[in-house]
Amino acid sequence: MKKYILILAGISISLLTLVSCKKENNSNNTKAVFSYVADGFVVNFTDFSQNAAEYTWDFGDQSTPSNKSNPTHIYSKKGDYLVSLMVSKDGQTSTFQDSVYVLGPNVKIDGDFTDWEHVGYSYENAGTSGGTILAVKTFASAGSLNFYLEGTEEFSLAVLDLYLDSDNNPETGFKTWMYPAASGADFLLEGNYDQATPAASAGSMFKHTGADNGWGWTEVGTFGDVINFSAMKTVEGRNAVEFSIRREALGSLKNQVNFALVEMNSGWSEVGALPVSKEPTSAFAKIDL
Repeated sequence: MKKYILILAGISISLLTLVSCKKENNSNNTKAVFSYVADGFVVNFTDFSQNAAEYTWDFGDQSTPSNKSNPTHIYSKKGDYLVSLMVSKDGQTSTFQDSVYVLGPNVKIDGDFTDWEHVGYSYENAGTSGGTILAVKTFASAGSLNFYLEGTEEFSLAVLDLYLDSDNNPETGFKTWMYPAASGADFLLEGNYDQATPAASAGSMFKHTGADNGWGWTEVGTFGDVINFSAMKTVEGRNAVEFSIRREALGSLKNQVNFALVEMNSGWSEVGALPVSKEPTSAFAKIDL
C-alpha cells in the first residue's frame, strides 16, 4: 500500500513540473509554438503552431509586428529580445514567448565587406564636411572593436590618428581642440596604412600620460600588436577598408568606447576627419559594447 502511494506522489510531482514549463496560455486545440535560427542580425523564425490560421509576431524591439507565418526579422543591434507569437483560429487564440539572443555579425577582417551588410552606419559626415572620410560602421565583438570605413577616391589613410576614449569620461585623457564638445582620449593609434601590404602597416599605440589633459603619450604597443587591417577596395564609388583593434589592449571597458579618426597625407597635413572636427559641436563618436 505504501509503495502505491509513493508512485502516485511521483506522478503528481511530474505533472506539476510539466505544467510549470509550458509557455502557451490555453488548453484548446489552437497552440502557438516557434523556433528560430539567428545569423548575425538576421533571425529566421519557423512556425510550428497547431490549428492556426492567423499570426501576430512581436519581435521585442519596438518594430512593426508581422502577420507572416514564417517571418525573417533584421535586428539593429545585439542583445536579448523577448519574442511573442500569438496565433488564432475560429475564435481560439494561443500565445508563445521565447527569448531570442542576437549576437550580431561574425566580422572577419578579410576584405569581404558582406559581414557589414546589416550593420547600420555609426556616423556619417554630411556631404564633404569631413574631407576624405565619409562614413563609418562599428561593431564590438567579444575580442575586438571592429571598424568599416568609407571615404572618397582620395581616401588612403597615408597617415592616420585614431583617438580612443576608453573610460567614457571626456574629462580624463587628452582633450583635443579639434573636438571641443567632448574628447578625452586615453589612447592614440598613429601610423601609416600600407595599401600594398596591409599587414605591413607601421605605427604605434600610445597611452595618455600628459598632465592637465595636455599632449603627452607613452608607447604601449605597435600596429602589429593591436590592429589588423584589410585590403582597401572600391565599393559603389567609395574607397573602403575594415580594421579591428584588440579589446584587451585597452584595459577594462564598459558600456561604450568613444573615438575620432583623422587622416593626413604623406606630408602630415590633415585631409579628413570623422566625426567632423573644429566646430563648436564637434565631439567623439561612440561604439556600443
